[in-house]
Amino acid sequence: MFIEIKGLKFKYKNSQEETIKDFTLDIKKGEIISILGQSGSGKSTVLRLVSGLEVPSSGTIKIDNRVIVDNNTFLFPEKRGIGMVFQDYALFPHMTVEGNIKFGLKNMDKKEKNKRLEEVLDLVNLKEFKDRYPYELSGGQQQRVALARALAPKPSLLLLDEPFSNLDADLQIEIREELKKIIKQTGITSIFVTHDRDDSKALADRVVILENGQIINVGNPKEVFG
Repeated sequence: MFIEIKGLKFKYKNSQEETIKDFTLDIKKGEIISILGQSGSGKSTVLRLVSGLEVPSSGTIKIDNRVIVDNNTFLFPEKRGIGMVFQDYALFPHMTVEGNIKFGLKNMDKKEKNKRLEEVLDLVNLKEFKDRYPYELSGGQQQRVALARALAPKPSLLLLDEPFSNLDADLQIEIREELKKIIKQTGITSIFVTHDRDDSKALADRVVILENGQIINVGNPKEVFG
């Protein structure tokens, strides 16, 4: 199994009860997983734990047989080989599309950076926009830049936090299809969280229903939604 999450538990400092209670999930390479739940269910906390932005009180996470978290191990976010697309996209406003994408390409020379830039711009269909700034782009284009930036360093895992919440309804449908195509084209293993079952139906190979920090159902969209 490519990703193994076992017995993950977490509690925020000022909380009386655990936000995540015994979260266990195995994910195959190239699989797109949706974690579906209402606000406060703990779904974004799971992403924070996997990415290294929070430290679990117990449990283990392995990616490609490498332990990134257990009782004796904690790899910092930059050491995990994970790409993340935040809910608000978190683009640097003072950088062009090119600058935003190249920002994460630390260990490449100039030629390699330019080659990778062209590859991901082609992937997200934004070649003609590379000299524009985020404020000059639509919401859908900004999301594709954020996706390109996350994919550029060739991460082993892609995490997306509520990827469609900032888009209007018509654009959501179009972007869902685009996003699935791009992710499947790269073959990258992905986890995205959402409160919208239509997102899960359209994008996910498997859906994890989370309620009060606990998994209450897992299966492909047809099994889960009927």
